Amino acid sequence: MIKLNQTYTHYKNKQSYITINFCKIQENDIWVKAVIYKPADCEELFVREYKEFEEKFILKP
Repeated sequence: MIKLNQTYTHYKNKQSYITINFCKIQENDIWVKAVIYKPADCEELFVREYKEFEEKFILKP
């Protein structure tokens, strides 16, 4: 389960990202759950499908 306002580390680039909120995005004409997040060092926002976020990000202790 992804937690909001927590810092996660990307498995490949090892950068830190903070989860902001949940939303929906359309993927192949189907609405799926997604996560809005931002890099820890700037205000640029990103969105990624929930399942993919779970697979590629690790909660920082």
